[in-house]
Amino acid sequence: MELSFDEMTFLADCPATPLSHLESNGQHLIDNNPYQVTIYITRQCNLNCTHCYISAGKPLNDELGKEEWKHIIKNLSELGTKVLYILGGEPLLKDGIFEIIHYSTTLGLYTSLSTNGILVSDKVSETLKKSKINEVQVSIDGPNESINSIIRGKNNFNLAVNGVKNLIKAEIPTSISYVITEHNKDYIEEMISLAENLGVKSINFSPVQIFGRAKLNNLLLKRNSAIEAYKKIKEIKDNHKIKITTNGFRFYLNNIYDVYLSLKNKVKANYYSCPAGRSRFVIDANGDIYGCELLINPMFKEGNAIKNDLKDIWKNKFKTFRKDWWLNLNDCKQCSISSLCQGGCLARTINNNMIKDQNCVFKF
Repeated sequence: MELSFDEMTFLADCPATPLSHLESNGQHLIDNNPYQVTIYITRQCNLNCTHCYISAGKPLNDELGKEEWKHIIKNLSELGTKVLYILGGEPLLKDGIFEIIHYSTTLGLYTSLSTNGILVSDKVSETLKKSKINEVQVSIDGPNESINSIIRGKNNFNLAVNGVKNLIKAEIPTSISYVITEHNKDYIEEMISLAENLGVKSINFSPVQIFGRAKLNNLLLKRNSAIEAYKKIKEIKDNHKIKITTNGFRFYLNNIYDVYLSLKNKVKANYYSCPAGRSRFVIDANGDIYGCELLINPMFKEGNAIKNDLKDIWKNKFKTFRKDWWLNLNDCKQCSISSLCQGGCLARTINNNMIKDQNCVFKF
């Protein structure tokens, strides 16, 4: 099914799932199995990014070891998971990371890793190649040192760029992630040009999400800034050969109702706007399971991947996510696009005291 850029933007509103930018992408469809699982393999990080939604830095006291992660990945494979996305913190700081990746790819999971790129030396990239990793995403938030350093700290830009070059040299499919804030919103075209010159396969743009340190640092992207950023991406995307993707921009579409109408008869009946607990879940560094990384708190803990039976958790938990929660919201009940929008992001709705998604200004 051929979808326009705006239609893909409407469907790919989830700010957490990696499926908008991975090669193994598609609509969020409910199935009997968790299609995609994200594992936060460590909370330890060598950066202190101002927008980090998970506030990575120090490792948890009870983080899992290599063999425990291999046990979990085996269970995920048996559960029918197709895509494994490895995050942190910085995953390359984790002892045994290359063995864990190799184990995952050997089991046939499409395995991708997200890194800040700083530790990706020639040796590391070659080792990643040997692990048969399917894809690596590098996070860079500015086309030069001065812009990137505002968000990711000083003297990291050249290291990240060299990391990308090493991955490309090792012939590993590589993408770049760019989180848009008020600090870097005016450098979209420069960033696309940089990504193109580096030879990466794609670049993904997403607006900053107000969770973790982004909330603490009050990094809210102004609505008009987000609208203009998306307009710019759409305007210039055809001028570049690189694949350009987005996620988290649905409510910044200036023609949202028209896009809804065009999608109405295209989308399968088992589509869900929020994939949490329906087609994906996340596992924290200590094995705790949640529907969504933006809702990692005791209220939303579904169990533990080591202490509890994973099949039982998938079959019987995630009740908050699997009910049509948006039908209890007054604004959503009377909204003309709610059949597809489905309330947008539950995490952002919780941030807005369960009134409606904090990004939504649509008038029924």
